[in-house]
Amino acid sequence: MKKKIAALAMAAFSAAGFLAGPPASAATDSQFPPYGCDSGRYGLLFGEGISLTCFSLPHPAQTYRVVAHCASGSSYWYTVGYWVPLGFGPSSAECRGALLSNAYVAGYHVDDF
Repeated sequence: MKKKIAALAMAAFSAAGFLAGPPASAATDSQFPPYGCDSGRYGLLFGEGISLTCFSLPHPAQTYRVVAHCASGSSYWYTVGYWVPLGFGPSSAECRGALLSNAYVAGYHVDDF
């Protein structure tokens, strides 16, 4: 009887480990900046942010912004940064979580105009 209870407890523990992992969509998002851009991640209280500076883009554009793909538990949303002229200061997007659930940047992409 003790072996069955121990096996059931281990099965429940391993199932909880699979459910607590990152979302499946995090594996398909871009993790590297596009050519001509430099990115950096930074920590926040209960969250994470991404800062992106571009000097050239593959498309002819004058302004750009970073769009962060945020995740926290089973929630997934987008946060956009400010429009910035090409070659000037960084565009930053921040993922902010709540008191008991930290948010992180699962990926990002660049919008150009």
